[in-house]
Amino acid sequence: MKLAYFMCLISFSIAPAVTVAEDIFAPTETTPGQFYAGFSLLKSDAECNYQGVACDSGGYKLATGYKFNNNFAVEGGYYDLFSNDGNSTTTGGKSTVNGSGLALSTVGSYSIDNKKSLSGRVGFMAWDVEANESGIPVAGMNGTDILLGVGGGYKLNDHWQLRGEYEHVGGDLETNVYSVGTTLSTL
Repeated sequence: MKLAYFMCLISFSIAPAVTVAEDIFAPTETTPGQFYAGFSLLKSDAECNYQGVACDSGGYKLATGYKFNNNFAVEGGYYDLFSNDGNSTTTGGKSTVNGSGLALSTVGSYSIDNKKSLSGRVGFMAWDVEANESGIPVAGMNGTDILLGVGGGYKLNDHWQLRGEYEHVGGDLETNVYSVGTTLSTL
C-alpha cells in the first residue's frame, strides 16, 4: 500500500514537468522570428503636379522586415512612388517629376486560414519629390508623413507569399499607393 502511495506521489510530481516540456519543445506550425524581403509593383495617385505634369504613375517597392511572431512584424522599404514626364505648360520644354521615399512601419497580421491573411500597417515615410526642366533641377520638396495601409496575402508555400496592399501617405504629400507583389521568408 505504501508503495502505491509512493508511486502516485511520484507520478503527480513528474506529470506537470512533462507537460511543460511538451509545451516548450513542441514544434509550432509557423516558426516565429523570420526575416523576409519583398518586391512589389505599384501605382501611385498623388495630389500634385508641376507645370502640367502629374505626380502619379507606376513604380516599385523594395521591402525587408522581421516577423516577430505570426501577428506582428516591423518592415522597412524603399518606394519609387512616381516618375512622370511631359511638356511644360509654361516653357514648352520637357518637364519631369520624380518622387521616392523610405518607410518604416509596424505590420499586424491576421490569418484567415492556412493560406490567406489580412494585414494592417502604421508607420512613417520620409519622401523626396524633384521637378526637372530639360534635365535641370528646378523645384523640390521633401518631408516625413504618416503611412497607413491595409492588405491581404496568399501563401504559396512556407517561403513565398503573394500580397496586395493599399497604402496612404498623409500630410504634406497626399498619396494613395496600390501595390501587388511577393515576399520571400527565411527558413
